[in-house]
Amino acid sequence: MKIIFSNESPNRAAAYALRQAVFVEERGIPADVEFDDKDTDERLYAVLYLQPDLPVVTLRLEPQAKHVMRFGRVCTRKAYRGQGLGKVLLTAAERWAVEHGATQGKIDGELSAQPFYERCGYHVTAGPFEEDGATVVVMNKSLV
Repeated sequence: MKIIFSNESPNRAAAYALRQAVFVEERGIPADVEFDDKDTDERLYAVLYLQPDLPVVTLRLEPQAKHVMRFGRVCTRKAYRGQGLGKVLLTAAERWAVEHGATQGKIDGELSAQPFYERCGYHVTAGPFEEDGATVVVMNKSLV
């Protein structure tokens, strides 16, 4: 298992492929909604690889207000859900964020994922509301 935090094209491609499979194909979110103006060549993505050519979990790192890191577009390849890999990647991303000055984590999580984020220590602070074709709640966590 390897986790890469990078904006280099192979890592971005892996993140995009996972999001295409999970959000567009599986969840039915339109591609032009899923892939938005935050998906730039400079954007950092965290990807968990079980093998060099097998990305299974990803998230997008979105720095917000001072000391707040938003973890966006979190998804796990369907065949690998329920194995704790999402939590492994989110925990690594939280550590990475703290190392880069963040003290708070933020997630706009789909209602269906709320229990997962709560198990990871996040608490609902707003919502529910519609965002990018899904009903979500805002969830926050102190990272320090």
